[in-house]
Amino acid sequence: ACKKLAPLLAPYRAKEPTWEAAVAAANKDKVPLMASGWFDYQNGSNHSSYATYGAAVSEVMVDTLTGEVQVDRVDILMDLGTQLDAAVDIGQLQGGFVIALGHLLTEELKVDASGTPLNMGTWEYKIPSAYDIPVEFNVSLLKDSPNPVGIKGSKASAEPAMCLTASVYLAVKNAIYAARSENGLGDAWFALHTPLTPATIASV
Repeated sequence: ACKKLAPLLAPYRAKEPTWEAAVAAANKDKVPLMASGWFDYQNGSNHSSYATYGAAVSEVMVDTLTGEVQVDRVDILMDLGTQLDAAVDIGQLQGGFVIALGHLLTEELKVDASGTPLNMGTWEYKIPSAYDIPVEFNVSLLKDSPNPVGIKGSKASAEPAMCLTASVYLAVKNAIYAARSENGLGDAWFALHTPLTPATIASV
């Protein structure tokens, strides 16, 4: 996409003092400022994919009487290649993680027999609030791991962290295993469906 857009913007970049002014001038002249590309997995000639790696450890507290969950601590280490702005990347990681935490813990979609949503607002559909953010939230970025096919060696920073909420799910399930064992229910496998609402946890 950059290779397609750069020649279109080149005349404007030569005339205008700033990037913003060049883009504004090109837009005024109706120059296309979007480009798309396709990857042919059978051909493979334009292959430029990369993997973003991360690891997370989570500590949770589960109230076995009410089914409520509190995320006490989360530690994340993420490989984002060469960071363009580490503070922005960490903010993106935290935001992506908390969004997924909402899907995991509180955001329950309910519909009636006709398919009409029953929870149309945040009073019924519980998005994460300040109280759902981990009490201690530590995010670190892996050093010296440039991405050879990324822009300036970087990698995506928001959505990849969402999968790390699996550590919260497994921590909750391990806590429930411990509670079940202490109450004579043994350690047999059990299904634990998301979202992990108090009602869901109380049912197991």
